[in-house]
Amino acid sequence: MTKEQLENKLYERMSAENKTFLADLKTKSADEIISHAYEITCRDNFLMLFEYETSLNQRQLEVLMEFDHPLEALFDDWINRDSDEMDRFRDSVEACADDILKDRAEKKYGDPAQPLYGKSWQEAYVCDELPEWRADHRRSEECARAFQKEGGPAYHEKTFPAFLQKWVDTFGKERCMFVLACTMRQRAGDARFYLPAREAAAKFKERIEWVGSRANDYTVDTHSCIVNAAMEQFAKPERSVERKTVKKDTPER
Repeated sequence: MTKEQLENKLYERMSAENKTFLADLKTKSADEIISHAYEITCRDNFLMLFEYETSLNQRQLEVLMEFDHPLEALFDDWINRDSDEMDRFRDSVEACADDILKDRAEKKYGDPAQPLYGKSWQEAYVCDELPEWRADHRRSEECARAFQKEGGPAYHEKTFPAFLQKWVDTFGKERCMFVLACTMRQRAGDARFYLPAREAAAKFKERIEWVGSRANDYTVDTHSCIVNAAMEQFAKPERSVERKTVKKDTPER
């Protein structure tokens, strides 16, 4: 027989076997029928596998044809592998929970108003907050890529202020400044970073230190003058507030 003929024959045999099984089960009590619910489901699943062309080869099909009751044999073998199935159930439960936590974290850190995640990877691991750490990490990478892709062209096309506003609206000012600070930290000593930009970047010193080598993931390969211009632009409001505070606190002569 060909492979297709074997599959069809095996399906017919198992289908007839299952009908006999179900007919006999209907003569049992409700409690006994319920106790076989799992077996009923598994048998149906095996039958569905043989409704269409399977991935089994000729020899595998021939071996299954040797059983007097192939469907029963398949179920018995499945039961003997039940520990593996339970492992898959556990994996499925964990994956379901992880997906929900991931989606929530992505949504949370996709909000530009959301502050940066304030813990290291090690701290997040201890607190079971790795979904939050990963979402924050990915968002900072996206933020860096956006500047990398659009910052330089916008600077040269004289649309830099509009780009910066769009960048901040998308990722939040704190994250944008963090990306710039990581870049400046990597180019320590670059004279093209002026004092206002260096002062603004210094506020992220502690965060960059506990981020460690991952800070390299948030750096951009953009000219230092452009990075400086962006950081200085973000530092202006802060410096303006500081000057007003100093002026207010200075006693009149």
